Amino acid sequence: MRIVSLLLLMVSLVIAESQEELYYRALKAEESGDYSLALNLFEAAIKEGGEYTAEIQEIVDDYRNALGYGDADSLDDDTANPWEFHTGGILGLQGIHYRSKGASTGEMGTKITSSISASAEYNAKDWIHSFELNLSGNRVDNDDLQTLTMNAWDASVGVEYSLVGKSLVLDVGADLNVSENDDWNPDFFVWVEKFFARIGKHKFGASLSAFDYLDGPLYATTYLSWQRHVKYGWRASLYAGGRFEADTLGNSTWVYWLGPSVKPTFSFRFRSDISIEAKGHYFYGYVVDGPDSKFEKVKKLSVSWASTLAWNPGVFGLYIGAEQYYRHYDTIPIKYSFPYPRWSFLTELKAGVKCNI
Repeated sequence: MRIVSLLLLMVSLVIAESQEELYYRALKAEESGDYSLALNLFEAAIKEGGEYTAEIQEIVDDYRNALGYGDADSLDDDTANPWEFHTGGILGLQGIHYRSKGASTGEMGTKITSSISASAEYNAKDWIHSFELNLSGNRVDNDDLQTLTMNAWDASVGVEYSLVGKSLVLDVGADLNVSENDDWNPDFFVWVEKFFARIGKHKFGASLSAFDYLDGPLYATTYLSWQRHVKYGWRASLYAGGRFEADTLGNSTWVYWLGPSVKPTFSFRFRSDISIEAKGHYFYGYVVDGPDSKFEKVKKLSVSWASTLAWNPGVFGLYIGAEQYYRHYDTIPIKYSFPYPRWSFLTELKAGVKCNI
């Protein structure tokens, strides 16, 4: 709670919303599945006036046709119900391939993923409050995964609260996890982002985040950010800053890493409800505290990248994609008994169906 309190100090005074701010909030509402609220905010953006009025009017016309509203109908009235309720689910299949230095061949496995969620959103005009309950589970065929440790099954129940304002996004939550080899083990997370400037469709800000798995690992980040948001066409974001990581070595010794981190994302959405997305993460960590002086000379490179093709025409949607994770440890002292493979490569191919009501 102290972390959340400190992060909330970043909240600025409420000021009048520009067309760009209303447009951005409408896109956020649309992403969360709150289409009625999205239409309200798009209409408010038109009334506010600005250089994107014609584009937003086209979006509103599409919404009215889809929702069956006439030209004289309006959702913008004080008697409208501020509450929205949604349910969603995902069922997917993943193929896994893992390679590491020292292994003669790669290892393969499959994973079935599933989740179901229920959420409630409250629109307080200047703020959107969202509350979500999520249940998820995975089943892994790990018979051929000898080097990569994966539980045959795992499950979790999570709660999450999100707050979206004119220039602030806050996300906090907790999960209670259980698996084949572990008892109930919680994790906690917080993300806060403050936007300081807007230039057209571009937003500039800063963010702080923290994740703590009670038995390890944990991490914290601080980023400067840039985002480009549109309904159709290309979107992009870039987060660059520092990252701190900590994890246990064996059962008792902790290792702490610190270094630069970069997270780019690029996506394109067609008017046919087809979208493509590519994202990555780069982290180069230096040991700031380890079990001995030799370990503290080691450096770690963690790189991940993913691409997804999705089709979301309505309640149900389909997706297919690929994800890869690469980890490399450098400057390991000669003849030092290092506990991890010098490098490892994990590939996941995935496909599935989504539902959002």
